[in-house]
Amino acid sequence: MKKRMICAVLLVSSLAVLSACGNKVENAEKVSDTETQSSNDSVPEWLESFYNSSYEYRKSTTVLENDIEDTIAVVEGKVAASPYKEYVKIVEPAGSAWSEAWFYGDGDEINAILNTENGYVRQDTRRSYPYGQGSELSLSKDRTEEYNGISCDVYTAEYTVDLAEEINQEVGETIITEPITAVISQEYYVDPEQDQLLCMITDSTDRQGKTEIANRVMNDNITAEEAQKLVSVDEVTKEKLEILSYDDSLEIEIPEI
Repeated sequence: MKKRMICAVLLVSSLAVLSACGNKVENAEKVSDTETQSSNDSVPEWLESFYNSSYEYRKSTTVLENDIEDTIAVVEGKVAASPYKEYVKIVEPAGSAWSEAWFYGDGDEINAILNTENGYVRQDTRRSYPYGQGSELSLSKDRTEEYNGISCDVYTAEYTVDLAEEINQEVGETIITEPITAVISQEYYVDPEQDQLLCMITDSTDRQGKTEIANRVMNDNITAEEAQKLVSVDEVTKEKLEILSYDDSLEIEIPEI
């Protein structure tokens, strides 16, 4: 329980609203039902449209341990695509460091305004993108499944991230000298009639474990192989991003402080 509470605090205190930074990808052709699509070639139209749309969303993070599933964090928000603005409200847990936030700006370096118990606070931060954006995705249609009363095509994908590289870039120096790679797997629920992404489920279990290894390497001054022997991940961590509505006329007002 203590571990989960710490995890929840980290999740909702982070300024990474949609997780996993990535670069924007270029427009490409639509993927067929039987075709496997890689970001080296093209991105399916429904995914490219999602990356560049304005929408409202709900994001929940769950952990599964010993067949017991707990929802440890829930946020609701909306994104205005151009110019980029984002609003986020924390639904769970109560007592977070901030209750709502606004993000805006051009490029990767953006502004954030947080509504805290002591009033509004402005910060500089880096823009975060949906899991997988900018990564080399290999998308395959896996099955057809009902989601919210809609018969959806479900696509799957996996990609790899190097946490050592991410950490070194974040701090501006090389503090981890060996790769620490994590595999992230995803499911995309797509409405074939509207050609729209409705839901994205990301399994970040391996990333959570490799993050612990990276922390051990940094804090204990040991190798990744040594850290691996000390880390045990007994729970499955998933993030469910639900697109509540698409709205190109969506507007977000940034508080004046």
